[in-house]
Amino acid sequence: MVNFENSVTVTGLIHLPKGDMAGKNRNGVYLRFSLKHPSVGYDGVERVSFLPVRVFDPVLQEWLRGKGEGTPVRITGRVHSSSGSGEMFILAETLEENAE
Repeated sequence: MVNFENSVTVTGLIHLPKGDMAGKNRNGVYLRFSLKHPSVGYDGVERVSFLPVRVFDPVLQEWLRGKGEGTPVRITGRVHSSSGSGEMFILAETLEENAE
């Protein structure tokens, strides 16, 4: 069996979805948002990606509810795919305000 490393640490700005942030699946209730993440491509052009994030931990959910659009954050977590749609997302394990 091959083990793959899927841990990530990313920084960016909170981008809140329109409508309800809450979702539910067989693992429980989660909050979702996107991380607005600027990066420079291999061609030297700056691009902005919107990385989908899900937060299952109730303590982190409460922290997230106290933050607004554009709050700079650092996220550590793991890359997962949804069992239903196959959509890739970051499963947040830590969230902290990023003072950069």
